[in-house]
Amino acid sequence: MRSIVRALVIAWVAMVFVPATFAQQGEVLWLGHSTFRITSPGGKVIVIDPFLQRNPRTPARYKDPAALGKVDLILVTHGHPDHIIDLPELAKLTGATVIANFELSRQLIALGLVDRAKSIQMNKGGTVSPLGPGIKIHMVPAEHSSSLDMELMKPDEKYPIKHVDGGPAVGFVMEFENGFTIYHTGDTDVFGDMALINRFFHPDLALVCIGGYYTMDPERAAFAMRELVRPKQVLPMHYGTFPVINRTPAELRAALGDAPIVVLDVKPGDSVRF
Repeated sequence: MRSIVRALVIAWVAMVFVPATFAQQGEVLWLGHSTFRITSPGGKVIVIDPFLQRNPRTPARYKDPAALGKVDLILVTHGHPDHIIDLPELAKLTGATVIANFELSRQLIALGLVDRAKSIQMNKGGTVSPLGPGIKIHMVPAEHSSSLDMELMKPDEKYPIKHVDGGPAVGFVMEFENGFTIYHTGDTDVFGDMALINRFFHPDLALVCIGGYYTMDPERAAFAMRELVRPKQVLPMHYGTFPVINRTPAELRAALGDAPIVVLDVKPGDSVRF
């Protein structure tokens, strides 16, 4: 009898003291447009494309970059202001490491907008693990343009050139401690090599631009997801922020037809767990 009781006590202790990295869930918080705060199961915080203060879809409680709290890593898909305008303030405020393509990183450092010591200058095809070996960040292609608007990024200084090169636009694939994989498309049109993202990474969740005009619309996004990337779930983004990107998640769902992909129609300020 004593041996049975002892075995039950040991089993109970083992269950109670499961490491937090296994007991916790991750969170994907959408802040409008292409901006996300992703918290890993182990508590590491990643912000993608910080566009908050001038973003008409960011909830009021998140307009101040300080409201994001602790941030460990910032990923930047390209240099357009609706993806980068709050980067300098957020990076300085949090001390987060910033990942961008090589050319964009060099421009940001040269302009004094990002600290060289806190910058990772990489390129498509590269993989880094700045948050520890349990989290991998892969930089992948996107089909879009990129530049820095000097009047917006450095409003107190005058430059003879309004826009400077921002290198190539990119997307990111993030692999987390619990095996969950998230693909952020960045701004992009559909392109055939999206099939390699499925082949290499098998995303569980894709954060997908659908607004049209500047990026793929719901029909092209549906083709990309159904035929090429094939994630389990998609969370539509980059729509409804401005009048010209007026497409909807309902149109994406309709375009997907009977494809076995769940569309997560969340509102800015809402989150999903993984």
